[in-house]
Amino acid sequence: LGALLVLAGGCTGAPPAAGPDPGAWTPAQRAQAEALEASLAADPPAPPGSLRVRLAFGAAADLDLYVSDPAKETVYYANTPSKSGGALEADRRCAHPAPRVERVRFDAPPPGGYRVGVDAPRRCGEDAEGGDPVVYVVAVERPGRPLLLRRGRITPVRFDPVVVELDLEAD
Repeated sequence: LGALLVLAGGCTGAPPAAGPDPGAWTPAQRAQAEALEASLAADPPAPPGSLRVRLAFGAAADLDLYVSDPAKETVYYANTPSKSGGALEADRRCAHPAPRVERVRFDAPPPGGYRVGVDAPRRCGEDAEGGDPVVYVVAVERPGRPLLLRRGRITPVRFDPVVVELDLEAD
């Protein structure tokens, strides 16, 4: 099966924000992302033939992983398992220790397009919107293929519906 990674982007037409480049990662954010990637690397590999998507994040906020299958059904905390067999294996909330890792797995993934999204419904310890962005890493694993990693930052209360798009082709 082949995989194609398409990164989300957009253009608002608004002038750039004043001050530091909002797209620039600070050394602390890069270090957080590297630590999250290391926590993902410590997991055992996905079972043969399966598709596994993981979201790793720290203690600052409660993030949620969303994975839509080729039939456009989305696996997340309120819809698991899906008709295509995708299931949320772990939903991590503020009470769980960091680093937190949420996992969605398809044991026999149907061919076609998949979309991965990240939601940041709230900060941990407070209900305030905004604030500093929360660093996360999404890993998409298909045995026999290179691991796809996507670093990101999200500001609570925000939903990024497309962090990664993946196309699994039939053999």
